[in-house]
Amino acid sequence: MRISVFYDHILQAREQTGKSLQEILSEVKKLGICGVEINLSYLCKQEDTLELLKDAELEISCIYEFYRMDCCEEKEKAQQHIQMAVKVGAKRILVVPGFLSGKEAEQFQKVIKEEKETREFLEKSEAALKMAEGLQYLVHLGTEAGVKVTVEDFDDVTSPLSGVNGLLWYLKKVENLKYTFDMGNFIFHGENVRNALEKLKDWVVHVHCKDRKIQERFLPSVVGAGDIPISILIENLKRIGYDDYLAIEHFDAPNQEAFMRDSAMFLKNSWKM
Repeated sequence: MRISVFYDHILQAREQTGKSLQEILSEVKKLGICGVEINLSYLCKQEDTLELLKDAELEISCIYEFYRMDCCEEKEKAQQHIQMAVKVGAKRILVVPGFLSGKEAEQFQKVIKEEKETREFLEKSEAALKMAEGLQYLVHLGTEAGVKVTVEDFDDVTSPLSGVNGLLWYLKKVENLKYTFDMGNFIFHGENVRNALEKLKDWVVHVHCKDRKIQERFLPSVVGAGDIPISILIENLKRIGYDDYLAIEHFDAPNQEAFMRDSAMFLKNSWKM
């Protein structure tokens, strides 16, 4: 098992503490964190980040990006995404492929809890089918380059991948598409996260450890200190043979430095149990 953290959290920690980026990166490395999750667009604009990460002995665990495959042809961005992954040695990328229109998303919410109805709805949705086509193109590029293309349970009412059934449709429809298991997002639709992992386990190649304080409007939490059953999920991941990155995720944390420290400690201790 290895631990990574979103690079956004490192940047925010710098802003919150007034420390230099190099200082924060050094602290992160000392916590036993060895990788970062980083955005493609940011990396393309700030390529000096690669040298900073190299100096800190941190690798890139995953490169994520938002697309609008529902309405645009994004082949150039897809090619850039894979090329960047190869360049930096990232073994996986995360894709948020697009969104449904407001009206279509509203209709989708009515069927999202039923697998058959979800499948029928997405098969008739032009936007959903375009996203599947765009993902298949990306997977083709990734397979040739040795990069795994993943999607996650993205917590937005306009995302067709925000629940278990939507994810299943895409994972079955797009050959060789893989899954980044986000622990904290199934609560968005009131779905049981342990049941979700059981249904999606065959596709899991990456994990986001996101905890949330559910009774406080889904506020970010130190991993292990919120209401998501992180310890149980880690045990279930070990049971199915997962032994790769656990990525710390807590966007908008009031103290990213402390949150990263406590989250890393929790994950190290939980994995040993």
